[in-house]
Amino acid sequence: MINKLRTRLTLLILGGTIFSILLVSLITNFTLFNRFDQYRKSQQENQLEEVIQLITESYRLNNGWTQNALDNILVSPYLNRLDLLIKDEGENVILNHTMGAGMMKYHNEMMGRMRRRTRSPMMDDLINREDYQVRSYPLSVDNQKIGSVEIGYVGPFTVSERDVEFTRGMNKSIMYAAIISILVALVLGIYSAKGFLKPILLITEGANNLRWGKLDTKVEIDNQVIELQQLSQSINHLATSLEEQKILRKRLTSDISHELRTPLTILQSHIEAIRDGIWEPTEEKLSICKNEVDRLIKLVGELQNLTDIEKHQIDLQLENCQLSKVIDEVFDGFAYQFQQKQIMFKREIQGDIYMNIDPDKMKQIIINLLSNALKFTDPEGSVSVSLKEEADRIRLTVEDTGIGIESEDIPYVFERFYRGDQSRNRSTGGAGIGLTITRSLVEAHQGTIFVESEKKKGTKFTVILPR
Repeated sequence: MINKLRTRLTLLILGGTIFSILLVSLITNFTLFNRFDQYRKSQQENQLEEVIQLITESYRLNNGWTQNALDNILVSPYLNRLDLLIKDEGENVILNHTMGAGMMKYHNEMMGRMRRRTRSPMMDDLINREDYQVRSYPLSVDNQKIGSVEIGYVGPFTVSERDVEFTRGMNKSIMYAAIISILVALVLGIYSAKGFLKPILLITEGANNLRWGKLDTKVEIDNQVIELQQLSQSINHLATSLEEQKILRKRLTSDISHELRTPLTILQSHIEAIRDGIWEPTEEKLSICKNEVDRLIKLVGELQNLTDIEKHQIDLQLENCQLSKVIDEVFDGFAYQFQQKQIMFKREIQGDIYMNIDPDKMKQIIINLLSNALKFTDPEGSVSVSLKEEADRIRLTVEDTGIGIESEDIPYVFERFYRGDQSRNRSTGGAGIGLTITRSLVEAHQGTIFVESEKKKGTKFTVILPR
């Protein structure tokens, strides 16, 4: 249960909320009761000042320590909380007043009630520091000393019922806020976990469908979280790619069997005819068999080259060569074939372009592109080749006016054994892996190749090589 995403998200949100509540509660208690302690001390100081002011004013109004002056002092309500010892300038005791035992008992009861009701470590610390204190003050009237007073009191001052209710109310408020916050966090945690979990479960279901071979799976989630949207799009893209690869694998199997079956069938028929005495083993018949064997050897060799290339086993022998010269050598080899097929051959080659290339591999790239142009261009058509140096790259283009490529086939022209010719017409020859090898060789030179084509209008291959 604890390993489920919903549970973990809920516990994470709930734990974070509880931690925040505890932290806020501690800070609030510390701040509140620290201020409360300061308030109590300030109140006590004010009361002591009022008592001293009352004593001096009584002396002033009665022109000395008369009985009326002392009676006026004794009627002050503050004296119920204080011990008071007044001496004249000769250190003779004028008034000795003690707080009532009932007041001390009341004070002790209130402090005990505060301790029980607040249950706050900060308030416990304040209460524990309550003790009896005595402070002495000089008395003077019109800058003339008239005596001194000693005031005894318990703690900063006696705690009232209102103080107890205040502290208890604050702690109740914190407790209620904590309970409500935990409940809200629990609800939000469950809701948020459900909101995150639903699209993840849909994505998991889609991935499992792909694992079980349901390649038409599409994941549609109603969630605006960017990462989840990207993940669902990746699953959908993967499903599309796997479906395309499945189709390509089927075509690959069919094309390989067809490419192998054709020469093997010819060999079988010729050998059986010679064995049965139907044909004489003439030089012409044996030459046909040899050509078919050579065709098989060439196909196997191309497959081996393609396997090595796709395993990144391309060993480039780089040389600083004049690229235009290498291309011209290949063009010269094709000149007669273009002439025989009555195809116009145009060249626009920029000279003096030098770069580090493998000349043999580069020739193979150009040969494959020109072979395709030659095969798929009808007589009276044209093939043009261009080589240009740009700012930081070399651009090589081979363009023809041939039969073109269907738009739906363009993304797959570099796949091994792929052919747009669904009718299996092999009049143009080839095994269907030349462009796959070409792309791999271009990429080995850190370059890129792409194709533009329109059906019945022609095709243009562009090779970009970095300087």
